[in-house]
Amino acid sequence: MSAVSGSNDVVDSLLRSGCFLRGTFRLSSGGVSSYYVDVRRLYSHPSEARTVVLRMAELVRGLGCDVVAGVESGGVPLAAMVAFALGKPLVYVRKEPKKHGTRKLIEGDESVLGTAVVIDDVATTGSTLLRAVGVLRESGYSVRDAAVVVDREEGAAQSLAAAGVRLHALTTLRELVAASGGGGR
Repeated sequence: MSAVSGSNDVVDSLLRSGCFLRGTFRLSSGGVSSYYVDVRRLYSHPSEARTVVLRMAELVRGLGCDVVAGVESGGVPLAAMVAFALGKPLVYVRKEPKKHGTRKLIEGDESVLGTAVVIDDVATTGSTLLRAVGVLRESGYSVRDAAVVVDREEGAAQSLAAAGVRLHALTTLRELVAASGGGGR
């Protein structure tokens, strides 16, 4: 996994916008944690969101891609803003096919193919990212990289590496915990 240098501004933005929460939380992986990172709160704070979006755009620009691919639902707003900042096409992968209309699993113009970077908000075990990578690859996209705001460092990088995908994160849960005053995992 790689992290973008200068991620302190990302950590500060996440903390200022109230994205880092303490308590008892059930994670999408099924695990329980005393920390939760709610990146969706970021978008209610434009200045902080701008910082994170620009950092993510910088990261994605360095990876080289033709398409930005968001993961429903946490990755969609971030991917949309990054795609806009980079002037790249956007697609996103649904959790399940739409039940009406086109019944698509991938939203966007299906003729826009190429190398996609998959974007999500938080990585835990990597299962959500792996599913999106699989759907994109089955539809003709090449996927070498995935990017997240926060890596919880609970196996996502290793799971993705086994599928030939590098995980890149702007920061880690460990860095958020340390910046917020510490505490156990």
